[in-house]
Amino acid sequence: ILSAGPVLEAFGNAKTAHNNNSSRFGKFIQVNYRENGMVQGAVVQKYLLEKSRIVSQGHYERNYHVFYYLLSGATEQERVSLHLLPAEKYHYLNAKNLTLENCDEKYEFSRLKQSMEMVGFSAEKQRRLFAVLSAVLLLGNVEFFPKKSTYHHDESVQVRNPEVVGLISELLRVKQETLLSALTSKRVKASGETLIMQYKLPEAIAARDALAKCLYGALFDWIVLQVNHALLNKDQTVHTGHSIGVLDIFGFEDFGLQNSFEQLCINYANEHLQYYFNLHVFKYEQKEYKREGIKWTDIEFLDNSGCLQLFESKPSGLLCILDDLCNFPGATNETLLQKFNSVHKESQFYEKPQRKENAFIIKHYAGKVKYQVAEMREKNLDLMRQDIVSVLKNSSMAFVRELVGADPVAVFRWAILRAFFRGYFAFRSAGIKHRKERADQSFNKLATKSRYRAPNESIVRKNKSFRPRERPKKGLKNLQSVKTLSAGQNLS
Repeated sequence: ILSAGPVLEAFGNAKTAHNNNSSRFGKFIQVNYRENGMVQGAVVQKYLLEKSRIVSQGHYERNYHVFYYLLSGATEQERVSLHLLPAEKYHYLNAKNLTLENCDEKYEFSRLKQSMEMVGFSAEKQRRLFAVLSAVLLLGNVEFFPKKSTYHHDESVQVRNPEVVGLISELLRVKQETLLSALTSKRVKASGETLIMQYKLPEAIAARDALAKCLYGALFDWIVLQVNHALLNKDQTVHTGHSIGVLDIFGFEDFGLQNSFEQLCINYANEHLQYYFNLHVFKYEQKEYKREGIKWTDIEFLDNSGCLQLFESKPSGLLCILDDLCNFPGATNETLLQKFNSVHKESQFYEKPQRKENAFIIKHYAGKVKYQVAEMREKNLDLMRQDIVSVLKNSSMAFVRELVGADPVAVFRWAILRAFFRGYFAFRSAGIKHRKERADQSFNKLATKSRYRAPNESIVRKNKSFRPRERPKKGLKNLQSVKTLSAGQNLS
């Protein structure tokens, strides 16, 4: 469990303007215990990795630590095989903040490799993982320029430096021609025919960045899965005893003019935490005092349930409107803002800025926060186009195919682990990815359960009548009993 920390930290933490080691994803760790107090395995669940950081960082900020560790600590042989460049040569790394004060990144890379080995990452797995990291960095160096064409309205582009695409193709084991095509064009089906549409410059840049973000996001999911495999072996999966849940999530964030979709999701999660705190520390505690006949003067507290309704009410909540306009042809971020303003103009928790700008203001429990609407739809969609998925699925490296879901065993394993937490997390219900969970009112189920449970109680309860059915899956010997983790809920 301790060795998993440096691995998740290297891939999920980064320098921000206020913190040199800021966690840019939320995580929940459930540590299981035997009756005698001995630890019996653990499970990690991640929430909302900040993928936009892969392609751009703000002033005084850096990309994820692992990139700098790799570039500082790689051996000469690794530099050659992975086609590594000096850090200042990468477009995706903020050239003004390449070093971190009081941090020996060469040592950190050595420590990372040691920790990865302790949680089950073989030398070959590490090599493949670093190859994907190198490919992500090189994607940022792919440049485009307009084609020379005799047609006046032809704004299509081509790659200026195809040799870089060649290196990426080698690292990912994909065909250079198909990758070049996916970065400069897309296939569209119309009237039963497949048409090839050439990208304009902004579209090509967006396609390149989308590939980089999706690759890193898939890699991070894979790492979390591997960590869970290590923390939860076959002797520890059958657990109906006690456990302690530790939540490590972003604090409330306000970055001034840089607040975007990530901050919206983070602050929404913190609103739910504050609501939970209010229920247990104020409302239910005072109700208990009255029930026991204790003389008590009620303490007034700020009820933030109205702010939560602003986010999640149907069909007019901010998240529902955002999801709807992501699926509406011709919608833009500007029309999204117009919809927000028209629907919530009477809300006491929503404000329009005094000056005309592409932003809106929410009155949170911690204060007012202004959110920029730019790229909000794109970040909410967070989709990789099928053209790019097809390129990666045709990789000759099984590791790359597994990252994009080509390996059904890997997908099944991940589905089991995710299912365990579905009933316990409100934090996953932000944006289009979690629309189904909101439709099923999963958070409402969680809230109902939580009302009768103090915050420090175990989230796992014994149920003597529960008898899990064994369903061994081929190739899943070390996870065949994960379903018993929920203690009272059959996840098979």
